Amino acid sequence: MKLAASGLLLGLAPKALEPISAEAGNYYYEKMFSSSLRYGVCGICGSSCALKAYVEGDYFIRDLEGNPDDLQSQGKLCAKGNAGIQYAYDPDRLKYPMKRTNPEKGIDVDPGWVRITWDEALDLIANKFNEIKETYGGQAIIFMAHPGESMAWMMRLARAVGSPNYINHLDTCVITNVLVRKYTMFIPTFCCDLENSRYILCFGWDQPAKGKIVYSHRFIRAKDEGAKVVVLNPMYTPTASKADEWISIKPGTDLAFALAMINVIINDNLYDEEYVTSYTNFPAYENEIRSWVAQYTPEWAESITEVPAETIRRIATEFATTKPSVALTHKRDPAGPSYTNSWRLSHAIVILNALVGSIDNTGGIVYPRTFPMRNVNQLYQPPPTPTVTEKIDGKDKLPLLNPLNHGIFSTLANGILNDQPYPVKAALIRGYNVLSFPNPNKIIEAFKKLEFIAVIDIIPSEMAMLADVVLPEATYWEVKGISSRTYNGLHPQLAIREQVIKPMYEVRSLGWICIELGKRLAPEYFDFTPDELLNEQVRGTGLANSFEELVQKATNGLVSSGEFVPLEKLQALTSGGLKIQIYCENFAAHGYDPLPSWEPKRETPTLEYPYYLLVTRPAVHRHGKTTNIPWLHEICPENHVLIHPDEAARLGIEDDEWVYVESRYGRIKLKALRYAGIRRDCVCVAHGFGHWSRQLSLAYGWGANDGDLIPDQTIDELLARKDPTGAAPMSDVCVKVYRA
Repeated sequence: MKLAASGLLLGLAPKALEPISAEAGNYYYEKMFSSSLRYGVCGICGSSCALKAYVEGDYFIRDLEGNPDDLQSQGKLCAKGNAGIQYAYDPDRLKYPMKRTNPEKGIDVDPGWVRITWDEALDLIANKFNEIKETYGGQAIIFMAHPGESMAWMMRLARAVGSPNYINHLDTCVITNVLVRKYTMFIPTFCCDLENSRYILCFGWDQPAKGKIVYSHRFIRAKDEGAKVVVLNPMYTPTASKADEWISIKPGTDLAFALAMINVIINDNLYDEEYVTSYTNFPAYENEIRSWVAQYTPEWAESITEVPAETIRRIATEFATTKPSVALTHKRDPAGPSYTNSWRLSHAIVILNALVGSIDNTGGIVYPRTFPMRNVNQLYQPPPTPTVTEKIDGKDKLPLLNPLNHGIFSTLANGILNDQPYPVKAALIRGYNVLSFPNPNKIIEAFKKLEFIAVIDIIPSEMAMLADVVLPEATYWEVKGISSRTYNGLHPQLAIREQVIKPMYEVRSLGWICIELGKRLAPEYFDFTPDELLNEQVRGTGLANSFEELVQKATNGLVSSGEFVPLEKLQALTSGGLKIQIYCENFAAHGYDPLPSWEPKRETPTLEYPYYLLVTRPAVHRHGKTTNIPWLHEICPENHVLIHPDEAARLGIEDDEWVYVESRYGRIKLKALRYAGIRRDCVCVAHGFGHWSRQLSLAYGWGANDGDLIPDQTIDELLARKDPTGAAPMSDVCVKVYRA
């Protein structure tokens, strides 16, 4: 069994490098520091680590290093951040606006691109959108982008044409945590003071194994200071390897474990009474809460989780009595937010943290302290709210999700294909790929049905292959801005993003693209420039009157303020009448369970499909956007299906043998790899592979896409589940494995 290779393919170990001679090292050092220093912010993932770039001339980045004063990176960059230097220099990147000449669309179809000017491209998009708006109404155009700044631009453009349809991917990612924390804690934070934690309980939380520098360094410091770490995960990962205790829990049963912990903490009166009384609504609903939790004993949970009752009871007691303690979960990890019962697990984890006093407290989950950052719609009057309120993804039927402007990928294909609640004819899509969708073949068919698709992207992704017009976006190296980060927001710290290199080819910033398109759609709402917007954002922070002035005021590319004061933000919320919702009144008011009662996951193994599917992310990749980067491709070119050696032997499967992994919804072909660190009833497939765009010269044809195994859903199925979050069950799948 190649255990080391298993770790490599999980992204757990770097590729060995040849040592550098002393002479070469001295030459390299001198050349690096003879270059111009510019401060930047990594744009590969949401951590937004500050960095230093050493540049020669206008276009050549000689080297990078993390910014040592940065709260996020602590002077380090992960493999993705270091390799991001190749993002700008990818020979495959989109360079010019292009128009499709082949009307046929689909997998392995050559779009027949021809180069056009920016004016031609923007005029074509605007004319097509205006034509569709006049014929079918603005709602027939959908706008898709990641949450944050790019979504603010898409919302502005959508409202400019009268469309309510701005869509993002959070239903396939982290929406259960975002929505539950919004309505129970009022701020959907992922900031945590791990360094000062003394008991860290991980419900599938696996961020150090994902190369998340923003969490890793504080996690390791906590370990060095003697913190006890308990990891619940069906698979042994680097985070589990650092744990004092690894519990290989049955997938999708973490909710039962958490409920039993709550039972012990409340029944044994181990909770922090002063904190709970001051900052939660426990006193107002104590009778309901005690009655609800009485049934969830450790003995009850043992039969579901396969974890002994005495272990659950001991961990609950340790968690409540070892201060400060914190319970963590995050994204699509094995216990993460992607089962049909995951929104209940998210609520249970909030309750656990509230009971031990760890919300907004030393060593706990923290409300981020940040400088105010206003987006384009907060600084400039946005277009009016569309008169059509029904949405193609159906989220208007989810009253708690709808105001958050998140989702829903998993219902989109059915809405488009069935013209429900109306026909969709066009789309503007920024930075998303069809491989991000569950059941991607279905969303491809849906997009093929549209009359017109415009795509803004950096690389020629599969989504770009379906487009009628492609607009080349600048990388984070080629634009300037400011970044107020939240993942490590223990005190406010703003990072400067200088324009490290000049924009290459004919690429443009997202702001420029949206403003120029907006001028053609509703000019009165786009009467400003990207530089004017940036200066307004800077003024909104109260730190300077312009970006240039802020750069001069910054120290080492950063502006920092204050220190972390425990409970400061929570006290402000409480003084305003808000208390942490152990019993969630908002859920009750809308017909959802106000307390996270037990519900099993949707799918369990059968004779035909005997394995739980686990989906992970390699530490060296960011979904599918980095698989064409040479350094990262060399380290981790493809995914495997990880299977326990005993199960592999039973099936006659050897390492690197081609196999099929099949669910009720689809089938993929990839190589197998035996891995002793996984439960026998589980197999694991890493996300981010299976590219079919032939214009991605490195990534094309490597590995398989896990999304082919995962079903999409309808809005009616979501409503029947009574899940307020609209989450897609991305991990709630069982599969079989057999030789190809």
